[in-house]
Amino acid sequence: MPHYSPDAVADPDTAACPVVGLAIDTRAHASDWHAHRRAQLLYQAEGGVTLYLPDRVGQLAPLQAAWLPAGCPHRTAMHGRFAYRSLYFDVAAYPELPSEPMILDVNPLLRELVLRVTEWSADAALDAGQARIVATLLDELAAAPVVPLPLPMPRDRRLAPIARELLANPACPLSLDDWAGRVGASGRTLARLFLAETGLPFSRWRTQCRLLAARARLAEGASVTAVAHAVGYASDSAFIAMYRRAYGEPPGRKKRRHDPDAGACCREEDA
Repeated sequence: MPHYSPDAVADPDTAACPVVGLAIDTRAHASDWHAHRRAQLLYQAEGGVTLYLPDRVGQLAPLQAAWLPAGCPHRTAMHGRFAYRSLYFDVAAYPELPSEPMILDVNPLLRELVLRVTEWSADAALDAGQARIVATLLDELAAAPVVPLPLPMPRDRRLAPIARELLANPACPLSLDDWAGRVGASGRTLARLFLAETGLPFSRWRTQCRLLAARARLAEGASVTAVAHAVGYASDSAFIAMYRRAYGEPPGRKKRRHDPDAGACCREEDA
């Protein structure tokens, strides 16, 4: 797998090869809002990534990948030690690519195909064998289980400061009635707007926000006790029960998942 200087990586949008693979191992990093002319498959080998889209927020766990269509605005916040592998697909060469953003579970075959592509030169056309590998990769991509991006973001100007505060401070205890005087709407109006804009009651939206933040903190290596208190739970047991109901496993397990074969690095802005 090629090694890149963080400041010396060619722009994947201008590469000659219709599929470009980049790789990075480093520590915490947050990108600004950006978009690519190519479609991107962002595979998370180790660590956790919070993925922000204009209307949704999701948490990308190890052994998952995010699919980002060409032109999709996004930003990422990567937590603790992390490793990711990104593939960039020329949409003119592959016009049937998925058109919606999504998070996918990555099986061992798809993982190996992603890693293989990151070994290729960005400056050459594909040979026949490489073209067959890409075709198999796209078949596996189409068959991969989809994990919904869990946190729809409200757009109403009265809801936006509430959502921003809870993303920044998930332990915030304020109720909608508490927020009413601050944002210029009654608690009842805010409740109605939250349901209309996100499809979720406020209490459920806040729970999903807290669980999203919890996964990020667990990926950074924080203890279950520290995470439980940081996201507003009074006891470990209450937090563990909520996490298990949401994800089907206790919170300590996600933190230990990683890809032991990740290696190399590239420019952080390409995340």
